[in-house]
Amino acid sequence: MAVLVLIAFALPAVAEEKPTCEEPVATTEGLVKGFGDPDYAACGFLGLRYAAPPVGELRLKPPEPPKPHEGVYDATHTPPVCPQPKFITAGGNLDQISEDCLFLNIWRPARPGSFPVMLWIHGGGFRTGSGGFQIYDGARLAAEQGIVVVTINYRLGWLGFLALPELRQEDPRQTTGNYGTLDMIQALRWAHDNIAAFAGDPERVTVSGQSAGGLSACVMMASPLAADLFDQAIIQSGPCDQAIPLPVGIQRGREFVATLGCQEQDLSACLRSQPLEKLVPKGENLILSGGMTFGPHQDGYLLSTDPVTAMEQGNYRKVPVLIGTTRDEIKLYTLTIPGTSLVPRFEVKKILRGLAGPYYDGMMSLYSFDEYRRPINLFHAVATDTALGSRAFHVAELVSPDAPVYYYRFDWDQTRFPRKTGAFHSLEVPFVFGGLNLDFTLAKLVANKKTVEAAQPLVDQIMAYWGNFVRTGNPNGEGLPEWPAYNTIDKLRLHLDSEITVQPVPAKEIERYDFLNRFTLQGMKAVPRSE
Repeated sequence: MAVLVLIAFALPAVAEEKPTCEEPVATTEGLVKGFGDPDYAACGFLGLRYAAPPVGELRLKPPEPPKPHEGVYDATHTPPVCPQPKFITAGGNLDQISEDCLFLNIWRPARPGSFPVMLWIHGGGFRTGSGGFQIYDGARLAAEQGIVVVTINYRLGWLGFLALPELRQEDPRQTTGNYGTLDMIQALRWAHDNIAAFAGDPERVTVSGQSAGGLSACVMMASPLAADLFDQAIIQSGPCDQAIPLPVGIQRGREFVATLGCQEQDLSACLRSQPLEKLVPKGENLILSGGMTFGPHQDGYLLSTDPVTAMEQGNYRKVPVLIGTTRDEIKLYTLTIPGTSLVPRFEVKKILRGLAGPYYDGMMSLYSFDEYRRPINLFHAVATDTALGSRAFHVAELVSPDAPVYYYRFDWDQTRFPRKTGAFHSLEVPFVFGGLNLDFTLAKLVANKKTVEAAQPLVDQIMAYWGNFVRTGNPNGEGLPEWPAYNTIDKLRLHLDSEITVQPVPAKEIERYDFLNRFTLQGMKAVPRSE
């Protein structure tokens, strides 16, 4: 299920000696000049072009390499955001939107060295988000963990994921519906060719992401196009089996194109001449609108099947993986629907019956309303387990015989309204990056000075776990509670909370996950995963 990055916590800055980072750096396109971060011993380079502008004749085509530039490029300003509906953002400026948006940002430690690289793919349901949002500022993570942090933009919505046979026929690679994902691979390729100039080691690259970005990390593991471009993966709340079958994507594309009035004989030209606003999806509530509309397609070029099926078949890049979810992934999103906290039991049953169809009775035999304070909380549990919890567990089971896997669940919920929000989807992201002082509606709603101070010890531990994994492929390190590698016998999971614990996945939870992994939610209807 597609969901959005929604919140960052304000965390106190750690004053460090200001680095000297203004010396121009040579890239394959020319010289670029960054800046020294004012709070951390890190150098920042913002808005580096990794692909040619995807405009005009390059709209709805795979990315092309960027052209060289003259002089010294000023890499001190946050780049434009890719076209998207205006929604609550994680500290981003949606007044700065441009179709010319294929940029990335780099933060490196100010000290000399050759550092491992973490390339981050943002979430947002493949329709919103940007690597330039403040929540993804990599200065603290780079400075304190000794890694190079790269965050990227990629095309979103119809511009990134429109699938049509006419677009496929005009491409020599016969690809369609994957322009945004191919942007990610082009960013990985650009980083491979250039990251050494920014003190990064191109032979030690971790591809990472959350939500849509977590799914994208799974796609990188399954796609032959990315096989030589990374060495490890971090998958945060990523629904790894959600690669769209091409016929489904083409049907959706046809329905969208019909609203534009384009004729089939000149469809490509018509699409490339459309004003930008006609190609940007509306910002409807994803819970109400039926889940994921956009995403990677199984087009035979990027992917031949979904990533989980590739893992089941052994056809994937077997690398160390850090994977997990939050405890209450879906809980926050129903708050946008008035009155949900008071929905009676019979209404929850009606909703779940509509979603699960023939699987309803089997599913409800595994959940009891008596376990939950309100009936809607049972819906939260079922939706969380179905959309993300069961999928992360399944990936851990599949990959752990082939490579080290570190499995977690983020349980910290000490927000201003813990009963309403729980440990919701995306709450762990500001813990990974170290947090920022943000000023947007949802941050004010959830975070305050007290919760920020209470979170700080866990922030430090999570940053250390993630940094250790990027550096060594193992999250463990001095001063941290031991995080055992996952195996299919002990089934141990690290619980990230005010007190970090290691627990076996409960038998009841495994029973639920095994049942839920027999089907997936496609258009919010339960169907067998083989279909």
